[in-house]
Amino acid sequence: MSDFKAALPQVIKWSTGENKYDQTGKSPISMSLFVPVESAFAFAQYVLNMADDETRHKPGKIWDYSSNCEIEVQGFYINGKGRDGQGGSSYGNINPQSTKWQQGPSEQEIPF
Repeated sequence: MSDFKAALPQVIKWSTGENKYDQTGKSPISMSLFVPVESAFAFAQYVLNMADDETRHKPGKIWDYSSNCEIEVQGFYINGKGRDGQGGSSYGNINPQSTKWQQGPSEQEIPF
């Protein structure tokens, strides 16, 4: 197995827990991502690279609010590892493996 080389300078932290803003009971669980500023541009570049690499695309179902049903679209997964915490919440980290893709523009060269 090859040595793991992280795509991000610092890991992204994810967590799930009780949705404090759910008034109807339709969405009792919330999820959040904490992206360190130091990893923001590397994460954005990783997402763009995944979108450009058709070998990484897979079919998946998402909710279409306009038709009020699930539809199948092409996309990609970004996975992380985690564990259960106190009170039924879960948490973990996302730090995908670096790829051999050509690097995108530097922070100063991004046109927006």
